[in-house]
Amino acid sequence: MMCLNARSCWRRISKQLQKLLYRQSTLNQKNSVSSASVKVRYLDDPDKSEGDKKMYRALCLPNGLRAMLISDPRTNEIPHKSTSFHQEAQQKNASSTAGSSNTSLEFYNGKLAACAVLVEVGSFSEPMKFQGLAHFVEHMVFMGSEKYPGENAFDSFVTKNGGFSNASTSDEYTCFYFDVEEAHFDKSLDYFMNLMKAPLMEQDAMTRERSAVQSEFEQAFMSDDVRRDQILASLATEGYPHGTFSWGNVKSLQDEAQDIELHKALHEFRQKHYISNRMIVCLQAGLSLDELEQLLITHCSDIPSNVDQGLNVKDLHYDKAFREQFFQEVFLVKPVEDMCKVEMTWVLPPMIPYYRSKPDSFFAQLLGYEGEGSLCSYLRKRLWCMSIIAGAFDNNSIYSLFNICIYLTDEGFDHLDEVLMATFAWLKLFNDCNTLNDFYKEIQQIADNNFRFQIEVPAFQNVGTMARRIKNLPPKDVLTGFQIYFEYEEEPVNLLKQHLSSFNFNIMITSHIPYKDCKYDQKERWFGTQYTTMPIPQKWVDMWQDPQAFPDLALPPPNPFVTTDFRIHWNEAGRPQISRKPKTLIKDDKCELWFRQDDTFLLPDGFICLYFITPLVRLNVRNYMMAVVYTYLVDFCIAEQLYPAIEAGLTYRLFIGEKGLFLIVNGYNDKLPLLLEIILKVMSTLDLDPAQVVSFKELKKRQIFNALISAKSLNLDLRLSLLESQRFNMLDRYEILDTIFLDDIQFFKENFHKEMYVQGLIQGNFTEQQALDIMSKVLMNYKSEKIQNFEILNNSLVQLPLGSHYLKVKALNREDTNSIVTNYYQIGPSDIRQECLMDLVEMIVEEPLFHQLRTQEQLGYSLSIHQRIGYGVLAFIITVNSQETINRAEYVEQRIEAFRARIPELVQELSDEEFLAVRESLISGKKLADTSLEDEVMRNWNEIVNMEYFFNRIDKQIQMMNTLSKEDVLQFLADYESNHLRKLSVQVVGKQTAPVRTPTDSISSAVMSRQESTVGPGKRQGSLNELLEEVQQTISEEQLLFERMGDNIKLEFIGNSNDGSHIVDIADFKKNLYIYPVINTNP
Repeated sequence: MMCLNARSCWRRISKQLQKLLYRQSTLNQKNSVSSASVKVRYLDDPDKSEGDKKMYRALCLPNGLRAMLISDPRTNEIPHKSTSFHQEAQQKNASSTAGSSNTSLEFYNGKLAACAVLVEVGSFSEPMKFQGLAHFVEHMVFMGSEKYPGENAFDSFVTKNGGFSNASTSDEYTCFYFDVEEAHFDKSLDYFMNLMKAPLMEQDAMTRERSAVQSEFEQAFMSDDVRRDQILASLATEGYPHGTFSWGNVKSLQDEAQDIELHKALHEFRQKHYISNRMIVCLQAGLSLDELEQLLITHCSDIPSNVDQGLNVKDLHYDKAFREQFFQEVFLVKPVEDMCKVEMTWVLPPMIPYYRSKPDSFFAQLLGYEGEGSLCSYLRKRLWCMSIIAGAFDNNSIYSLFNICIYLTDEGFDHLDEVLMATFAWLKLFNDCNTLNDFYKEIQQIADNNFRFQIEVPAFQNVGTMARRIKNLPPKDVLTGFQIYFEYEEEPVNLLKQHLSSFNFNIMITSHIPYKDCKYDQKERWFGTQYTTMPIPQKWVDMWQDPQAFPDLALPPPNPFVTTDFRIHWNEAGRPQISRKPKTLIKDDKCELWFRQDDTFLLPDGFICLYFITPLVRLNVRNYMMAVVYTYLVDFCIAEQLYPAIEAGLTYRLFIGEKGLFLIVNGYNDKLPLLLEIILKVMSTLDLDPAQVVSFKELKKRQIFNALISAKSLNLDLRLSLLESQRFNMLDRYEILDTIFLDDIQFFKENFHKEMYVQGLIQGNFTEQQALDIMSKVLMNYKSEKIQNFEILNNSLVQLPLGSHYLKVKALNREDTNSIVTNYYQIGPSDIRQECLMDLVEMIVEEPLFHQLRTQEQLGYSLSIHQRIGYGVLAFIITVNSQETINRAEYVEQRIEAFRARIPELVQELSDEEFLAVRESLISGKKLADTSLEDEVMRNWNEIVNMEYFFNRIDKQIQMMNTLSKEDVLQFLADYESNHLRKLSVQVVGKQTAPVRTPTDSISSAVMSRQESTVGPGKRQGSLNELLEEVQQTISEEQLLFERMGDNIKLEFIGNSNDGSHIVDIADFKKNLYIYPVINTNP
């Protein structure tokens, strides 16, 4: 044991020494170049929070390139004090052997290095003849450089070394970014910066990559927000640059342009705008600032510059940016989504210069308030409104747009006049208020708290954010500028008041119910959005000028959830040694409570995770759906009361799991017990409203319907329905909702806790006693009996028969051309060795899969390979989203299988050195530090919920990975091919002929894409909000399907019932299959 540790320790020391010598030699080789030829101009260092341990350096190179260097010393910092599993094992058993399963290597604190390059050019600068050109250039830049001509050379290098890359195009900038293991940062920068300096952008690559731009357009095609933006763009005053179609598609980049001409325009645009004096670079790594500066100089000092300063907006005024029609007519828009919303949009001067006082953000928080006395509360109580979002959604150097968007119910749409009347009164309440400074101070305090104790984000996200900030802010304020409310200033606040108190804004009504039976007689050019306009009704003008008083509307009260206690309990306890794994505080037949006090992130944050396991949920699908509706009703009831908690930095989620109800609250630990107490009280005392029960049943039914007609979610549901021994499939859930009534929800509320087992994890800035007190209150709230038969709650998978089997159904949306083909390859009961072998396979083949099936064969824009462990059974999955009009599902499956057959060859082709590099990259990835407390909590919580408690899983994976060879991988693959091949191909097959509408990804896929997006400005997290967004994203074409199909949904299987490999009846196919026992992967 000692000898093994000595060797392990020496390897680490040796690697660190080699790395140090490499850095020193690199600096020695390059410093002469730097000092002799490059004179750097240093800028002000940014102000940072007291808890920010990173070091920053702002500078400018002689070629005009601006940069921010970020040294994160924690990347290479030796951990302070946490007790490892290995130390615990030694303490428990001094005679532990080398084979002990408790062995642990080290505390993992590695981080990826990252780079962002922001080019100050976007769609505002593209010629009208080639609309979408800026976006297209962004794509083409990645397609090889003069030094590294391979189309996927950069992506391949970064992917194989633990990173990824991406880019985005906006109106005034294009941002590229990547992350990678730090050991490969220098080489990655060489690849990356050569793309900036001399990209190939060859014509044959252009014709292929244009389809990727078209795919992005198609994914955005069904978004009403995007369509709204394009209608507004069509109202731009002539000569203003925002009137372009920034997405680009085949029509704008092919049908309306010759390829030779377009290819020339690509290069001219890049040569004119991709220059050093219009570039901002941000580098972040564990290297010192001097080392980062040397990397910057080496890779960026020779980027050429020119005198071009970009678009001149000096003579473009915000108040002339849109034609008069924008302000004088109501726009009535036919949505693609099943929604009703009314929007009011004001055109403001650019708000970025007012970043210190942030009047737009300040008013957005006031007007978007959803607590007691708010406009949202007033409308929700009448079931007229689902949510309200306020804020700026477009900020550029010409204008800013400020928007209030009210998502209405159908009932609310019928009372549109009353909704507008209340909205005008709500605006007047704040416009007339002379004590706004008091509200500002509270928001200022919350923002100060959030900045002081900000949660770290991944490096790639940080560098991208930093580059965008450098574009708009002085170096000193790049960290504070968009987060802190520096001071209340009357002039900017009054400027915003002046605009918001003037009846000079755009009104847009987007509704699946035509307003006053209007006829849509106009069509937007690019998205084909149907709309019409009408003069603003005089009654609305009168309501604005003389708004009615609304006693129910009131200014927000003081926020009781604002945190004031920021003590760090670990510090106050004298910084004791803390085990890296959670500690069991309670373990009996009614409850298990796990606890870990944070000693790593040292923020006043915490998580309280609870799982209320109840046999009632698992008993049948009806009870399961009763539980779903119950959680929605609870969430709706507490939304108003807990909105101040959301504003103060707390979050909560109540949702259904397989065995019961999950409740997770997190944020500033000081107020979390109060938040939990309120939710538990409502769960126990909820008064059911018949109208709400009906509404949420209907909303949930629509939600399931949308999932059923989504090829992607239907494919997943079919696969799991076949594989899981017990599953309530979506169709069962959908059909059972009609049988559930108020009395059923009442029954569930009163009985789900009669027999219950509570799992809990309390982690973060808490003491043990606080954790025990919290769980004591939870148990006292319900006083449950123990579950009599826990085994009936367990689920497991069936073992697929040997060979290949096919489950094919037609997409329920008969107009959807998308086909989803998923090949599931079942391996068997999982263990650490097999997991690691599959990790290696996945990393080796991921880039070749993308290159072969996406780039070369163009089977589809979206495809993936990943391993899956379900109930202890290991498998790997290859999925391709294709269009049936281009590639038939059957052909796609054949190409997937052909690629899978080549996997051993791809492994065999690797040299021993290349294989070891892949293995080392995987190990480095597993040694990455948790970015935030949430990462650590969710990993521990997953082990607890699955009842495996394998808290040192990563340690064991790293130990195992170090023992595996290329021969082990080849033997694993050969054994699977010869003896254990169990394949299930699930295919949801789209329409074989193109529909009349513009070709696009399925409507539902667009919805899925939006649901997976990150919460952005003006949106908040929380289970009710997520539900309402899902409801708002129902599609009007799907609404027609819903009305046509109703309760007569029937899957149409494709296949020959006489062919044993074709599955046409899931229940019949699986009834005699072997069911795996409960498998615990913890050795």
